[in-house]
Amino acid sequence: MGHWNITIEEHGSRVWNIVYRILGNDADASDCFQEVFLSAVKSSRKRKIRNMGAFLSLLASQRAIDMLRKQKTNIRMSTFSADCEHIESHEVSPEYCMQSDELSKQLRQALLKIPRIEAQVFCLRTLNEFSYRQIADEMNVNENYVGVLINRARGKLQKILKTVSVDYHCGREVPHE
Repeated sequence: MGHWNITIEEHGSRVWNIVYRILGNDADASDCFQEVFLSAVKSSRKRKIRNMGAFLSLLASQRAIDMLRKQKTNIRMSTFSADCEHIESHEVSPEYCMQSDELSKQLRQALLKIPRIEAQVFCLRTLNEFSYRQIADEMNVNENYVGVLINRARGKLQKILKTVSVDYHCGREVPHE
């Protein structure tokens, strides 16, 4: 178990950041975090893992997106505005916090509406800042195909996110015209 304690120490914060950014709340992120490392242990028994950091990042994105899909009908989102109370900057307004929280919710919901592989590649690129090469290596696909998947995901997400805008004064979603 010592090997895995070291692995968790080395890569735990990155895995946590990935699952938290995708899921948006501590409880789900904690469950997903455990699932990622459990899956990694099982996978390492079956095959040698070339790059543990990249493997765990990919696994974290996959498990978090899977968890979002399972919760599709009952998504529980954290309140980002509560976190804003701890920010010292005077530039962050409550309205900004509310808008950021709403945009995060909309992005999570939009990720559920696109194909799983596109959502995974999008998260690896934009949230985890993986290069096309890193994504291609981890997913065993061509680097050009990664670019195609990212482009498709961005286009679909943009289309989905344009269909709904939020009336921030009333907190209601209204159709975008």
